Amino acid sequence: MGPHRGMALFKRFAVLNARNLLYMQAELLDLERELDVIAEMDREDGRPFDVEALKLMSPDPGEPDDEQRQLVLKLRRKLKEYNEALLQQAKINKLEKANKYDLHVLNGWLRQEQGGDNFLLGVEARPWQEQRDLVALSSRQHDTLTKYMSETLVPWLHRQGLHRPKKMDEEAGLVEWDDGSYSTASRVLSVVASSIIPGAAVVTLYHIQDLLARIFAALAFSAIFSLALALLTTARPAEIFAATAAFASVQVVFIGSTSTS
Repeated sequence: MGPHRGMALFKRFAVLNARNLLYMQAELLDLERELDVIAEMDREDGRPFDVEALKLMSPDPGEPDDEQRQLVLKLRRKLKEYNEALLQQAKINKLEKANKYDLHVLNGWLRQEQGGDNFLLGVEARPWQEQRDLVALSSRQHDTLTKYMSETLVPWLHRQGLHRPKKMDEEAGLVEWDDGSYSTASRVLSVVASSIIPGAAVVTLYHIQDLLARIFAALAFSAIFSLALALLTTARPAEIFAATAAFASVQVVFIGSTSTS
């Protein structure tokens, strides 16, 4: 897990963390109810600390220790623990889910003789059998094409003996390829596609005389453009929709101006 960051997969203990928050929440609710009762009793005794908070927290030297004050101090500590646990859980929930391919490689390494050789026993072997509760410490946000190359194509080429790996960890029994080469290839393809598709659309629409044929050609180029965005970038669906709409609007203007001329 140290030298191969993709293998750093750990349980987030979603159920345990949720139960812990529920326990702390129940404890705070009970303390809150107790505070309401004590505050009401103090008001009846002529000690309205709810409107004299400073007097509650800074009692006179000769005044005996107040029960409400002690409860407030206890609540403050419990709230701090609860808020910290809540924020920690929010951060944990933002971690990337375990990549299926990385988990497959890790489980394979744990089983194979030249790797882990099933050295984990009992409950220690359970974490990587529950994918839904695993998180990755290292984010790997690849576009669809890069993901296919790194997780399907290159491993297949390696098994066929047609590709020489970049790195070999003989002690761990793992082969590693540099993700940077895939990312570079993906960026190059993205730049080339962003140049060719609009240019090809302009040239094609210019040479098509029939208006209906131009419209269908524009639809085809819009589909190709959106497909390229989906495969070559990590754009979200809303971003792909906006970019495709902008590209289509440019084609519509070109179709109209060409038809008029």
